[in-house]
Order: sequence, then C-alpha cells, then structure tokens
Amino acid sequence: MRVGAMMSVLMLLPALSSSALGLQAPKRDPTDLGMPFERWTTADRLGRTITFYLTRMPRGSTGRLPVALFIGGSGCQSAFRKVGDRVGGGLHGLLYEEARGRIRVMVVEKPGVRYLDAPPKPGGVDGAAKEFLEEHTLPRWAEANVAAVRAAWTMPDVDASRTLVVGHSEGGLVAARVGAELPQVTHVASLAGGGPSQLFDMVELFSRPRPGAGADQPGRTRESVYADWQKILEDPDSTTKLWLGHPYRRWSSFLKTSVVEELLRAKARVYLAQGTEDANQTVASFDVALAELRARGRDVTAERIEGADHGFRPTGAPPGPPTEMRALFGRILKWFAAHKANRGGGDVHVSVAPCPAEPRSSDGMIAAMHEGR
Repeated sequence: MRVGAMMSVLMLLPALSSSALGLQAPKRDPTDLGMPFERWTTADRLGRTITFYLTRMPRGSTGRLPVALFIGGSGCQSAFRKVGDRVGGGLHGLLYEEARGRIRVMVVEKPGVRYLDAPPKPGGVDGAAKEFLEEHTLPRWAEANVAAVRAAWTMPDVDASRTLVVGHSEGGLVAARVGAELPQVTHVASLAGGGPSQLFDMVELFSRPRPGAGADQPGRTRESVYADWQKILEDPDSTTKLWLGHPYRRWSSFLKTSVVEELLRAKARVYLAQGTEDANQTVASFDVALAELRARGRDVTAERIEGADHGFRPTGAPPGPPTEMRALFGRILKWFAAHKANRGGGDVHVSVAPCPAEPRSSDGMIAAMHEGR
C-alpha cells in the first residue's frame, strides 16, 4: 500500500471507531428552561428518542470537562418539577452544587415520563402513562442512560476519558448496569443500592418483627415473599398486576440481577455508601457487596454510615436541608478527581457518621430543588 493511501485510511479510523462504538451526536433543544440544565435528545439502540439534561459549560471555560451522570430512584415522576414559579428537581441538583465549574452533571428522563410530570405519590406508579409501565425495565432503562452517556461523549467540550455514574436506591443498580454496559465508564457510585438481588432485601425486611403489629396483622414472611416472587415469574410482563406498588414487569427484570453481578462485569472503580438504619435497603446487602467485590480484588471505596437512613440523614432528624447527601456527593467527587482514570488498587473507608457540608450560596433553581423534600 502506498504511503498516501495508508495515511488516508488512518485518517478515517477515528470516525470508524466512533461508529463502531455507537456514538451519535445529540440534538440540543434551544428552549431556555430557566435553570443550569439544558435539554438534549438522542436515539438509543432500541430506536427510542431519549431525553437528557446536561449542565452548561461554565462561562469562560475553554477546555473539556468530564461528565457525572446521576440516576435517581423509582417512580414515574419527572427529573424536574414546578415549585411555585420556578423549576426544581431532585438529588442531581445537589450533585450540581458540589460539581459546578469542575464537572458537568447530567440526568436522563425516564422513557414514558414527560418533563414536569408530577404524580400524586412520587416513587410509585400512580398516574403513570402506559408507555412508562411498558418501558420501565432494567435493561430498557439502563439502555436509555447508556445512550445519553454515549451522546455526551461526542460533544467537543466533554472529556470522554473520565466518566462518573452515580445512582441512589433503585438507581444504584441501574448505575452498576450502565458501568457494565459501558467499559469506558471509569467510576461508579452506588448509594443505598443494595448488593445481592433485591429479593434478598425483601426477604430480610419482611422477616423482621414489625413494631405494633398484632396477631391479626402478622405482615409478610420469608415464605410469602418467595410465593409472591413465584407469581411474578408466572406473569413477568404484566403491567397491571402490582407488587409493592410496582408492576410485575418491573420486578421481573430488576430482581433477576444484582449490584454485585453488574459491578463485577464493569471495569470502573467503585464507591459504595449505606446507612445502617435504612428501612428501604438492608445494611446486610451493603456488607455482602463489599465483601464479594473485595474478595475478587476490585477497587472499592465504601462508607457504612452509622445511624443514617435511606437519604443518609440521621434517624429521627427533623426535616431540613439534605446536607448529609450533599456532603456525600462532595466526598464522591473528591474520590473521582483524585483517582482520575487510574484503576489501581484502592482502600476501603468505613465512616461512622456523615460529614457535614459547609454552607454554600445557591441560585434560585437549586434552592427550588430542595423545597418540600
């Protein structure tokens, strides 16, 4: 082959590589949403149009910044909501507070959920659209997030060499799956996300004594949980039959794998955090995840936070700003910045209490995010 022809082939390699990776440039919605996030759309491998939100580049910035994807918990609510005359959101707002100027934060809208959808009971499926009930399975929800990350990597101002995926609660498992599906993801944080299959947590939670439950209200038992699971397996695609507030279709996919399984498939560094008084996720699951990952030589940084609940607040604490969660995000971002793309061996850190966050001024959008939470 002549030198000129060889050079022509080499010049084509980056484009061919991007195509092979399935990277597709996203489309930006020019609508001013009145907040630091901009709306983008892309197509996923299932042929769906995926909507995601990404914070703007800081003013005056000329370089590239890495991306931190946040994946929240269960439910058919939008990633954003109206709070008075402003637009608010959820925990991705806290992540933005800690990351502003250094990392671009992104969040994906669940397929079947429209911008500002606000069901009467966030976290469940009351008022959910038929599309959401059909689309919300682990593989399909993970693919939506994978497509958004791939799209962000094509942006000229995004540093694709380092990517953080953070998931809370249900999102912890989804984050682990995204890390498994995208080996280029360098860091995954699963917060109150479990360890073995969530079926383990259900068995553990419902086998515990229930304070105040009399003989006429014995509650669920280990055996009843397994019996319910068998019913789900007999009709796994049902969107009308519910268990614990969610369709069989959702449970049949989410309970067939685990955070441990997915993280073992991923190449990323891992951060785990769990409160010991979490009533939604057992601390035993965290202990199993940490032991299994470390037994296989995986790089894990972990916080087992004594007395903390599902949102990492001290048990029984009065309502107030989610300072503990924001502080946890701050520690995760420091971990992300310190390790960069190096995947060498790491240490396990066990914390006995959440570290308080220093107060920081917030703009109107972020203040609106946390009202009423």
